[in-house]
Amino acid sequence: MSNKLRKVREEIGMPLTVLAKRAKTSRQTLTNIELHGQEPGVYLALSIAKALKVDPRDIFFDPGVIQGLQSGVEEVV
Repeated sequence: MSNKLRKVREEIGMPLTVLAKRAKTSRQTLTNIELHGQEPGVYLALSIAKALKVDPRDIFFDPGVIQGLQSGVEEVV
C-alpha cells in the first residue's frame, strides 16, 4: 500500500491535530501512518479520507498498482 497522507494533508493545509479529531483517531496514529508506513484499517482509511474530503485511493493506493490490476482483469476477460 502506498501512502501519500502527509502530502495530501499538507496540500489541503490541515494540521495533524485537526485531522486526528475529525477522523476520530489519535495524532500519534496519524504520525505512524505518515512517517512510519503503518497501514490503517479500512474503517480508519475511509475516516481519514472523509475528513480530508478526498477519495481514499488518492491517499492510500499507488495508481500504478491499480492500473496493473485493471489491465490484469482486462486480459482475463
